[in-house]
Amino acid sequence: MWSLMKKPIIVKKSPVVIVKNFILLQIGAIVAFFIVSALANYAAIYRSLTISHAISFRIAEALFIFSTETAMVFFIFFRWYKESYHIRNNEIIHTYGVFYSHETTIPMEPVTSVSYRQSPLGKLTKYGTIELTGSNINKKIRLKNIPSPEEYVGLILKFSARGESAFDGKNKTGTPPVLAELLNHSEHENLEFKSTFRWDTRQNAVNRVLEKSAMKTIAAFLNSRGGHLVMGVDDNKAVVGLASDFGSLVRKDADGFENHFTQIFHNMIGAEFRQFVKLNWSQADGKECCIISVSPSHKPVYLKSDNSNEEFYIRTGNGTTALKLSETNAYIDSRRNRF
Repeated sequence: MWSLMKKPIIVKKSPVVIVKNFILLQIGAIVAFFIVSALANYAAIYRSLTISHAISFRIAEALFIFSTETAMVFFIFFRWYKESYHIRNNEIIHTYGVFYSHETTIPMEPVTSVSYRQSPLGKLTKYGTIELTGSNINKKIRLKNIPSPEEYVGLILKFSARGESAFDGKNKTGTPPVLAELLNHSEHENLEFKSTFRWDTRQNAVNRVLEKSAMKTIAAFLNSRGGHLVMGVDDNKAVVGLASDFGSLVRKDADGFENHFTQIFHNMIGAEFRQFVKLNWSQADGKECCIISVSPSHKPVYLKSDNSNEEFYIRTGNGTTALKLSETNAYIDSRRNRF
């Protein structure tokens, strides 16, 4: 299992924020110009001053606009230059301030989920907002204008208090995971909920795409830091059970489910990785649920699709992300100590 990094990671906001703020400055200057023009004839006011005999109004106006915008540009630049996030074990230090340095500490102990979102401009210029949520956090913590945010969501969780307690199929007491405990958390890097494994409730039929979706998540857990995939619980954490899945199998019980799961797992991921996956059964409201506990793999795991292509997945925040070939190679190279 990857060890926690000792040195803090320093993250600066994307330079795009400089351009955005400069555009806002120009818009604000234009609005202010029209407002002042409507309120007073400042040309006439200037001509009443003694300095108007030495410097014409147009030159004075140009000098004022130039000096004001130059000062604002320097302010915007140094505000960006001096602002950063220091990610370290259990906390994020936000430093900012142009004339005086300020620090805000964001504790990561209660963080259970880290995700990111991007606007259309953010996708084009590769920046976005990282959102942190947790059971003891009243509102989302947002780190705005972060370059390549998808690279930091997993890193933040690694530095959080959960760090080395990455899910290994057991809780702190060494016993199998308890469904009630998992339901106290939202989906995050090491936890995901799915209503069914193969039964499509909308089509009222078996859907192989759902099986592949579950295998994507498991492959991502294997390639990342492990985790729990809870089957029989929807995205809203409502327990729906696996009765529909059982009914679609030849053997309509938990053993039949595990046999079918193992067959799909061998076909799409490979038998050698089955040792890292354990199925635990738990009931809630009289409904049977399956907790699939995944430990990190000792080597890269590729998902085999129907057309014989192989795909590589990792966990990024509370989602599963497919990597391109070049990204996969870079990801594996960065984790040589693990694979």
